[in-house]
Amino acid sequence: MEKRKSKSIFIVIFVIILIMISNYCNATSNKYGYFNIDNSFSSMRTNGVCLSEIKFENLTDTSNVFGVTGEIENEEDIDKNIVITLNFYDKYYNIVAVLESTQYIRANETLSYNNFENISEINDGYSVDDIKYYNINVNSEAEVTSSENYDYEIDDYKINMVVNENNTFDITETITANFNVAKHGIFRKIPLRNSITRLDGTKSNNRAIISNISVNENYSVFNENGYKVIKIGDANKNLTGSHTYTIKYTYNIGKDPVKDADELYFNLIGNEWDTIIKNVSFNILMPKSFDKSSLGFSSGIVGSTDNSNVIYNVNGNNITGSIETPLKVGEGLTVRLTLPEEYFLGENNNIDKYCLFVIAICVIFVFLAYCLWSKYGKDNEVVETVEFYPPDGYNSAEVNFLYKGSLEDEGAISLLIYLANQGYIKIEETEEQELFSKTKGFKIIKIKEYDGNNEYERMFFDGLFKTQQQIDMNKVKEIMKESKEQGEKITFQDAIEMSISTKKLDSVTKSDLYDKFYITLNNIKEKINTKENRNKIFESLSSSKIKYLLLMIMSIIILLTIKPIFEYRQLDISAIIFISVFVRNWFYCCYRNSYRYNKNA
Repeated sequence: MEKRKSKSIFIVIFVIILIMISNYCNATSNKYGYFNIDNSFSSMRTNGVCLSEIKFENLTDTSNVFGVTGEIENEEDIDKNIVITLNFYDKYYNIVAVLESTQYIRANETLSYNNFENISEINDGYSVDDIKYYNINVNSEAEVTSSENYDYEIDDYKINMVVNENNTFDITETITANFNVAKHGIFRKIPLRNSITRLDGTKSNNRAIISNISVNENYSVFNENGYKVIKIGDANKNLTGSHTYTIKYTYNIGKDPVKDADELYFNLIGNEWDTIIKNVSFNILMPKSFDKSSLGFSSGIVGSTDNSNVIYNVNGNNITGSIETPLKVGEGLTVRLTLPEEYFLGENNNIDKYCLFVIAICVIFVFLAYCLWSKYGKDNEVVETVEFYPPDGYNSAEVNFLYKGSLEDEGAISLLIYLANQGYIKIEETEEQELFSKTKGFKIIKIKEYDGNNEYERMFFDGLFKTQQQIDMNKVKEIMKESKEQGEKITFQDAIEMSISTKKLDSVTKSDLYDKFYITLNNIKEKINTKENRNKIFESLSSSKIKYLLLMIMSIIILLTIKPIFEYRQLDISAIIFISVFVRNWFYCCYRNSYRYNKNA
């Protein structure tokens, strides 16, 4: 019996592992800056601009265009030219299309926003159906005439980057920030994942490892939305005016994904800054010589290939340069350099060792669960035969108990048919008069007294034909009359008790059993559903192994959620609740009749 149910636990563990690994990968994939095309979002604010009720629209069935709609609001007191860039991605977060539009909007004005493009703008090999996600970048083109437009601004941003032969970068950033209002410090956001779209249309993704972080001020580090965030500043200290920060770290970009060549592709300035950067200068030291004709820079919003704002010089293995005009909010600076194959040697694959460890543990647990099932839970092959009667020595209630692990109401009531088949009773259909109509009922007639030796059958039989007590009201009157004549004081209650007589029933009807016979059924169930009886039919050796399987399930859940909770500060709570409820309900349904009564076996 228990083996049949133990068989399913192997499947359950395997399903839970798949669900939890999927949840873990989603929680740690850091793709949280993207919107699903099936969902609209209520509002998005950046740089004094509010986008609301944004929704993806696919109109290719009628007009061969796609894009987004919504509302745009200028929340500031100056007129603006707003540049909005839409990046559309497939299910693997590869860029399918990039749309850019400019919207002139007056101070404190709200306009309808529509950004549509013909399907011809989709990259080769893709269609609108491939679009699954999108994100939005907003850049204000309003003329900045005063630093009062920003809480702070970056006056100078110096980057010193040493490129190592194993494709890691030792970076020192010197940032001079000018605080127009009192602030504690700044946030430096460094991407942990990079999606690259090259000029020839090829794409690749890489996972970065950031280490050796040091800052000349108090700082803390955490992961959030795909970034390593360095929070710099003192909570007990407010800053105004100019302040300089020096940030050092090692950026391991991993193994080069390009075939037949190597490359340096890196955002010297990312698009994460929420203020203008007035001056940028950089120094890049390469480990070996390279072809400077393969070197290029670009600046601007995401997807921009404009290099007009960058001036640079190559001296041997050293690259120096700067920008000519300030970088606005959401604009970055990127270096691209194609290198010969094996220029980088000894790169790291940047595989998450903890993820490998978790996968290995899951595989081991699946193997152990399979071994436990094979040894203790695997049923021997049974040749099924058609049977119309219970096995010899068992009545219908006992068969119900053996089959389901506990006797239920239906199994107990089946003794009625069983006793009829044994010739002890017969059942007749009757009609019973109710208020305004007749209803069909039944009558159970005793044919002979029960002479068997089965305890449960006797309890059922005696419960049907219980001896009933009757009150003879005529006798009550006679007793009261005699007591009065003889001068005796007998109460009416005493007279009733003296007139009670017993009568053994030979037949009963539905009304005779209503709201009474359930007591007999409960007594039979309680008698048969004992721990001793259960231990006779369940294999305690198999039941005792359930605790190990539950321990494996809980260990997998803990291993797959501890990293997103403590490192990434993100977790799909709905998935965890679903899995917890699923495990609880599955365990209750499958093992309530075995584990509960055999856990001490």
